[in-house]
Amino acid sequence: MPFRHQATIGAYETSGDRADDSPQLTTPVGVCQDPRGNVWVADTANSRLVVLDSALEQRLTAVGEPGSEPGSFELPFRLAHHPSDPALFVTDLANGRVQRLSYEYDDRRPEVVAVDTFRPDDGGQFHPNGIAVYEYDDGLRVFVADEFYHEGDDLRARITVFDDEGTLVDTIRSVDSEFAGALPLYWPQGLAVDTAGNLLIANTGEGVLRRTGAFPSYFATVLRCDRAGAGVPFEETGLPIVPQSYVTPRGVSVLGSGDDERVAVPDVGGGFVHMYDTARGHTSEVPSTIAPSLDDRRFGSPMQVAPYDSPDGTATDDTTERVLVTEAMDHTVAAYDLGTISESKRRLAGVGGDHTAPERLDFASAAVGVPTMGGERLLVVDADNARLQVTDADGGGPLVQRPLSHNRFPVGTAFWSVEPGRGYLFAADYSLTYDTDNDEPQIAVYRLDCRDGVRIDHVTSAATWGIWGNNCKLPRGLATDEIDGDRTRLLAVDSFNGRLLRWTFDRTTGELAYEDDDGRFGHDCGEFWNPSDVAVGERATYVTDRNNNRLQYRDDDGWHVYGEAGYGTDGDRFLLPQSVAAADGYVFVVDLVDRAIKAYSETDADDALAFVDAMQAFGGDRDRGDLWMPSLLSASGREDGVELVVPDSVLGVAYRYHWTPPA
Repeated sequence: MPFRHQATIGAYETSGDRADDSPQLTTPVGVCQDPRGNVWVADTANSRLVVLDSALEQRLTAVGEPGSEPGSFELPFRLAHHPSDPALFVTDLANGRVQRLSYEYDDRRPEVVAVDTFRPDDGGQFHPNGIAVYEYDDGLRVFVADEFYHEGDDLRARITVFDDEGTLVDTIRSVDSEFAGALPLYWPQGLAVDTAGNLLIANTGEGVLRRTGAFPSYFATVLRCDRAGAGVPFEETGLPIVPQSYVTPRGVSVLGSGDDERVAVPDVGGGFVHMYDTARGHTSEVPSTIAPSLDDRRFGSPMQVAPYDSPDGTATDDTTERVLVTEAMDHTVAAYDLGTISESKRRLAGVGGDHTAPERLDFASAAVGVPTMGGERLLVVDADNARLQVTDADGGGPLVQRPLSHNRFPVGTAFWSVEPGRGYLFAADYSLTYDTDNDEPQIAVYRLDCRDGVRIDHVTSAATWGIWGNNCKLPRGLATDEIDGDRTRLLAVDSFNGRLLRWTFDRTTGELAYEDDDGRFGHDCGEFWNPSDVAVGERATYVTDRNNNRLQYRDDDGWHVYGEAGYGTDGDRFLLPQSVAAADGYVFVVDLVDRAIKAYSETDADDALAFVDAMQAFGGDRDRGDLWMPSLLSASGREDGVELVVPDSVLGVAYRYHWTPPA
């Protein structure tokens, strides 16, 4: 095989029981309560379920382990409790199935006594994300969001509808609206059913794929329809669209009923929970956004909101919702009182994992190799801990931690080698906590010495928050392009301004001097929509134009577009190209939706890139080199091929692959 998994770097929690009663959660997603108040949590990156008591103080049991056998999981994602039976529905994402777990109580502890598995029988791939259940007059219906389903060039996904026996009885691919026409479903991820049996859908990919004119829209929506897909309009707008737009709505929930019914939407893009009153005139006729001020920490990637019956039995007033929230990047599940008018939150209880221990990677975001006289060192950016993890290039040596003292949430990084074992490391902050008064630089320069141990010293910083020269917003990927022995050009993707920035770093003076920028936010050639990474190849400079689903490259003739939106692991189709790296005349692209690494040749192409090879590896098995949320890869040439390092920010590891060009 041209791609070969060599090593997995970073410690992670196994699914076995811990010695104490506190669970170590890694990227929890789904959450719900059973009739006794026990809280079930999908401990997604550990491929198991964890059951907690109603006070979130004690772990009662762990359910399942990594695998494909019935009752095992690979990325368990969303949960829905049966409306009347002691049974839980779980979307088993990487195994492509839904499992129904029937359980009985042994004192306080639930035990699974039967497992039923179902999936569509159409022979295609099944990517079950959101799930919701409802008991209609003609029986139970299980709604499942098949997020990446598509038919050829028709990129619409679907909602699959099963009965209680697991038989597929219907599919929904668009929500029909009297005034807006057919509203297609793209990457639906969160589902809920209101008390009237209407379905709510977090249409997460709409802002990336839906085209109402020449270009896609910017934001995603939440739709409401009946069980057959006919739109159910909201009184306020006359449209079946919750009257608010979202950046990345990963879920949707219905809280309360009747005049007290509300819709909650956790939006990962920004860390907000949005609340909407479906009863006109109840508390407000506009949505509420539940989050603290920018001076405080927002929700840590909220994935799921669920109603919470607290053990003290106290009631809330009509301006407060009591909920459970899974915060994936904080690795916690917590109970909150959310003030729907004051737009505030009060944490009642919570449990989760401490990912600050040595050798743990909390949001592994980037990696670079440092050549030394004794062999290459590998630097992995441990972003949420604001540090480097340093090991041997083969991943076999112990991890050594070094803080990135002038970064808060370093994501992108690049290294300029000036001699074996010594050079300069550039690190970019990708932090959402900036406000209009912030003047802290977002790109830091460090002197790195790996000749005898590992020493890192801060040299200078640049790029304050803003839109003008020497400003940026949410810089991500970085690359260097050496000018001479004393100077290098630093390239930085300014993702939120949609452009590529250039500085010159002079090691004799320690200064980072701003040069210029390319591009702006948009969709034409030379314009970008949330660009994510940059690489310098032999023939051009390459940028992953992420939300435009394409690459752009700049050569002596200016900017050019390569690729377009589409599924698949071959050719010039991309869906959220996440990262790009170049080595030995080859360009490598991480395609996030397909969980694929694609290889292209620069030297064999007449005008652009020539597709050579691809590897697809979606899943949660770290020992196998599976990908769930791959971040910024690096590439280094070898005599017999190219070494690739791909951090997975959710699984908390970095993978080392070896790629051999096809003969």
